[in-house]
Amino acid sequence: MAATRSTATRARTAAGLIDVALAPGRLLVAVPVVATLAWLAVHAVRVGEAGSIVYDADKEMATWAASGAPPGPQTLSWVEADVERARAATPGDPEAEELLGELAARQIDRAGSLDEALRHFARAVLLRPTSPYSWAAIADARYRKGDTGSTFETALRRAAELGPAEPEVQRTVVDLGLATWDEVAPATREAVEKTVTGAMKRDAAEVLQIAGRRGRLAVACRHLADAPRRVDSEGLTTCSREATS
Repeated sequence: MAATRSTATRARTAAGLIDVALAPGRLLVAVPVVATLAWLAVHAVRVGEAGSIVYDADKEMATWAASGAPPGPQTLSWVEADVERARAATPGDPEAEELLGELAARQIDRAGSLDEALRHFARAVLLRPTSPYSWAAIADARYRKGDTGSTFETALRRAAELGPAEPEVQRTVVDLGLATWDEVAPATREAVEKTVTGAMKRDAAEVLQIAGRRGRLAVACRHLADAPRRVDSEGLTTCSREATS
């Protein structure tokens, strides 16, 4: 028994020495793993914080649209600073780029604001090419610059294709498409007309109002049958007058 215990003791001692000898190698493996996990944890916190900032900024900007009251310079400044901070934490976030573009586009008294907006929107579509909102924003900024060439038309068509049922996208495409009806290519007119059809189903009165303002009632009125239950007597009368004029 003594010899057996002695052999077992020697075996454990040898194993312990092997563990000690291997310990530096294990540390070499463990340290990078721990460092990577720590970096991932910090990065996750940053991404979460940035996402929260962008979400809050988006909500704040939505209240401006809902109320119809433009934000003051101080409000614009702090919202922009917050979104810039979020973008610095997560440079590949298309939502942050889109919001920064919208903020720049609002500041028309600032020199080069529309060019700045377009740079942000361009980055947004590179990061998220399937967003109809970014494409609609590009079309809007181009129109406001007086640039209704091929880039404007491409953006208008992409917005129409990607957001056929999005109310905000519909409004932009219908409004800008009817405003440039005589200038754009047949393919663009077709995309705009499809959007008019969808928008008439959603809110015919709104579309008729836009079409009337743009002098294109005929385009909207020929889709009256698409929304027979949503058109009030005023809308029917408007289209009847347009048909007989």
